[in-house]
Parts: sequence; C-alpha cells; structure tokens
Amino acid sequence: MFDEERLRDWLKTLEIDLFGFASMTEYDGELYGIDRDLRVSLPYAISIGIRLSKGVLGTVKDGPNLLYYHHYRQINMKLDSIATNIARKLEDHGFLSCAFPASQIVDWKRQLGHISHKKVGSLAGLGWIGRNNLLVNDRYGSQVRYTTILTNMPLSSGKPMGFKCNDCTACLNVCPAGAIHEDPKDFDHIGCYNKITELKNKRNIGQHICGICVEVCKGKD
Repeated sequence: MFDEERLRDWLKTLEIDLFGFASMTEYDGELYGIDRDLRVSLPYAISIGIRLSKGVLGTVKDGPNLLYYHHYRQINMKLDSIATNIARKLEDHGFLSCAFPASQIVDWKRQLGHISHKKVGSLAGLGWIGRNNLLVNDRYGSQVRYTTILTNMPLSSGKPMGFKCNDCTACLNVCPAGAIHEDPKDFDHIGCYNKITELKNKRNIGQHICGICVEVCKGKD
C-alpha cells in the first residue's frame, strides 16, 4: 500500500532539498485562473523545493544577469519535471493529483501565479514569509525555488513556523526598489514590480527577476 510513509521515503530519493505536506483547508489564498473547487477535490498539498546555486547567486550584486536568469529558469524546469513525476506516481497508485508550474505568472501586476507556493510551503512548515516577501527557510534562507502538487491522498500537515527574521534586515538594506520594510505586511509589491521591470528591460533579461534580496538571505547552511 502506497501511504504517507512510503511517499516520504520515495520523496527522499528525488533530487529535491526540501519537501513538506499541508492541508488546503488552511490555505487562505486564491487559486487564480483555475477552478476554485480544486482545493475541495484535492485537499492536500505537497510542497517541494530546490536550492539555488551559491556560486551563481554570488554573481548577483547590483541586479540580475544572464547567468542567474539561465540558472533560475533551469531550476524551475527541474522542479516542474519532478512535480510532474510526483503527480504521476500518485495517480499510478490510484490518487488524483495536480502539479502546478514553479514559475508561471497569471497576473503580472500583482505577481500572482495559479497558487502561492510560498504560502503552501509555510503551511507545510518549510519556513516563514520574511520581510522580503519570500519564503525563508532556517537552513537555506530565501535561496530556494518551490512548487506545489495538490492531491486527494491523505497527508498529515506540517507545523507552520512563526516569523523568525528577528533583527535581521539584510534584505531591507539592499533592496534597490526600497520595497522591503520592517513589517512584512508593508512590502511594496508595486515598487518591486516596477524595479524588476526596469531591470528586465535595462539588462535584456527575459524574466521579471532581481535576486538581490535572495542573495543576502543565506540561512544557516
């Protein structure tokens, strides 16, 4: 019988750095561009993460470059491939599942995807939402990309963490948009979007990315 224990054992064999489970009954975000009832038919979530390369992030000083863009895209592609395999594994064992893209924006102005991977990750106990509006993991900081698989396979939910940035203001001090503030609720989404749009056009990078606050949020690893 393929149960949660066997799923955990199998996930440990995959090329991912983090994984956790969450209940969609606790998810207070929207599902954009798809049937909202999906959270009812698929009430459990699997969050998986792959860390970014320290070497590549080390080249991000005053904004994104083509090397970081390529690496960012490759990690997202790897996450999508692994998430698809997880969804197929679940369906092979008689469960329903739906894998979401790691980085597909459906609302550019508000920087929203179909589902908030960081919210799911926080519910799964993989980290907390930091001042930089990203999921912060104890070990890896914000240097992880995530994606989500929904399923009807019964799973036990992780324990969400409280805010643990404490007195660290590394991201606040380097943000070129001035979008990061002491209180995470004051994060300036529009200011961030305008800056990454400027960087995208100025540096001929085909993606709305920055990486500056990611590079300084290193975690304990």
